[in-house]
Amino acid sequence: MNRYITLLLFIGIVSGQCDFNNDGQLDSLDIANGVNCILANCYNGSQCDFNGDGYLDIFDICATVDCIISDCWQEDDLFTLHSSIIFKDIPGGTFTMGESESNYQGPPGSYDAYLHTVILNPFQISETEITNEQYTHFLNGAFTAGLIEVQIETGPGPYTGDLLVFGTDSAPSDYSGMALYNLNGTRVMKDHDNADGDNNPFTGEIEPENPLNIAYIGFDELNTENQWFYIKDPANLEDFDWLELTNYYNYTDVSHQYDTSVLLNDYNDWEELDDYPNNLPTALVVSNWPATFIQWYGAKAFTLFYNVTLPTEAQWEFAAQGSSEFIYATTDGNVYGDGTSANWNHLGESPSLGHVLDVKINEPNPYGLYNMAGNVWEWIEDWYASNYYNNTNYATDPVNTEDTGLKVRRGGSLNYHQAPLKSSARAEDEQFKGNDHFGFRIAQ
Repeated sequence: MNRYITLLLFIGIVSGQCDFNNDGQLDSLDIANGVNCILANCYNGSQCDFNGDGYLDIFDICATVDCIISDCWQEDDLFTLHSSIIFKDIPGGTFTMGESESNYQGPPGSYDAYLHTVILNPFQISETEITNEQYTHFLNGAFTAGLIEVQIETGPGPYTGDLLVFGTDSAPSDYSGMALYNLNGTRVMKDHDNADGDNNPFTGEIEPENPLNIAYIGFDELNTENQWFYIKDPANLEDFDWLELTNYYNYTDVSHQYDTSVLLNDYNDWEELDDYPNNLPTALVVSNWPATFIQWYGAKAFTLFYNVTLPTEAQWEFAAQGSSEFIYATTDGNVYGDGTSANWNHLGESPSLGHVLDVKINEPNPYGLYNMAGNVWEWIEDWYASNYYNNTNYATDPVNTEDTGLKVRRGGSLNYHQAPLKSSARAEDEQFKGNDHFGFRIAQ
């Protein structure tokens, strides 16, 4: 191999991006995944493009083989941000935040997006939501540092019996003792159509959401070389037994109580499970899906570990507007009913039958940011207060630091309707919430 190719090889490999299955080594599985990626046209601009030509091709596969032979691979440093995370420069400036009450589309009586002027200094924000691969990288780093541990939740609540990632006593007080991520996270299961008329989604007959809305990060305490957390393979029965995972019970007329007399199963209702495993996404594909089941504490822990931040409400909304005062946080400020503008419940299904998609699905907005609208809700730094905007007119870099018990989330998600896709739309939740459509992006 000549010096030019050798130099390119080192530049490409040093970041660790050729480790398609994120197992901490470069081997024949990565070659196979690279070939499959070429055939499936899955290349996302971050993996194994040794010659920097914007494509994944046979040259890159040959370079991977040469790297295995010469043992040139170096994995990403767990104590620095994953090399695939790209920040976009946001210039800052003065802008109008919020929307008029006449244009508000939230629930009646809940208007909270009061128009006001905000001044922002320049900042940077990640071009995508944090992926499963990037969050796995963080978990391994934090585990190495003794800041997190994996325990079964024994307390009361919806996560009882689940395997959760917690902050240890050595972790920063922001998340010490708190759950960050649910390793056993599965799809939302509730009474979506309210057929029993009691307005309680946790009584009556369940309408299951897509089973692929599941946690894709696994944990193996016996693994070595700082790779305890890994991306699970949808086609590996040791990682996912889809027949068992699609078992479920309906609720009784008592909230959150299951009717265990009749075991139901919807395995045959999902095209992704048809012709198993051929219709399933690969481990490489799900590694580029947004990390979900992230509680606010899990997003905050990520930022503290890498000395970055969560975006503030003002930063997020300014970036979502795309320098053009876009009403919707999409590539052109519009929302199309065919699902091409964002990953949202454009068919109006109850429940939505879709699942999260690649963090670079659809086109970016004018700032180069993907999926500011849809895919997953994104946690924000601010505490939520419905009247906060009334106190921040002409404020510079505002952020609500007063503990209200609720944190802001932005952007809507795959199973929500059109209104939350608005750049101005606000939502809130407790810090300990984190289901199959909660994720985040970062800023600095």
